[in-house]
Amino acid sequence: MAIKTDGTLWSWGWNGAGQLGDETTTNRNAPVQVGMETHWASIAPGLRHSMAIKTDGTLWAWGRQPVGNLATPAQLAPVQVGTDTQWASVAAGPDHSMAIKTDGTLWTWGSNASGQLGDGTTTDRTDPVQVGTDTNWASVSGGDSHTMALKTDGTVWGWGWNGFGPLGEASTAPQNTPQLIP
Repeated sequence: MAIKTDGTLWSWGWNGAGQLGDETTTNRNAPVQVGMETHWASIAPGLRHSMAIKTDGTLWAWGRQPVGNLATPAQLAPVQVGTDTQWASVAAGPDHSMAIKTDGTLWTWGSNASGQLGDGTTTDRTDPVQVGTDTNWASVSGGDSHTMALKTDGTVWGWGWNGFGPLGEASTAPQNTPQLIP
């Protein structure tokens, strides 16, 4: 996926779940424009879903988020997530999504079998849920079943599956809340 300097959004590749957002499930070996909008600011492709933020701070998603809509058809074009207009950055793991608001809060949703949402549970979420109460999250990235994030103070945090140590801590136990990485 890519955003051109004119603000248009383009995608290509595998499209089995509609994650390219071109209103089809046709695989594309060349870029195709996603709708006619010219206000895209950032994008985050996942395995079966994609997300983006527009310049007005709204959050959009399409494809098939593995939690919540398996019984319904995939969204083949961008659909707004909630009504908030304060989204600053977005990231996508294979089966979960993450976003940071302009106030520095971190939000996650999707599959949570390994605690990768960081909300203290292993409950799957179809809507964004806030991770703790901190307001100093700077960036976030999703792994297979874990999440890593950076705070504005330069500290790195990780949570979720930890079977082979992707969280960088001494144990290999899963963590369902953010853990400071030494």
